[in-house]
Amino acid sequence: MNGPLGIMVATRDSLERLLGVVAAAERKGVPVVVFLTGEGVLLTQDPRFGQLAGRAKMALCEVSFRAHELQGDVPGLGFKDFATQAKHAEMLEDCPHYLLI
Repeated sequence: MNGPLGIMVATRDSLERLLGVVAAAERKGVPVVVFLTGEGVLLTQDPRFGQLAGRAKMALCEVSFRAHELQGDVPGLGFKDFATQAKHAEMLEDCPHYLLI
């Protein structure tokens, strides 16, 4: 597989699946880019979410984050990782392989 694997997460019950896909990609040496949107931003509230820090390049939809009344720091994400759907579009352009969870 050439190039990074892009993963858009839009469901709240998908952290276990996301962790598994990231682990499989790591074993194959494939970089991963994750964008959380909709209910997918709720994964940031699970203590296990921190396991993704440093293993995948991550960003989330700030509008979705605020719509779910979430706030505060998120493990593995900096200020610039709270983004718009334009960041998602950038991921689509940069990642030749794409998975929707």
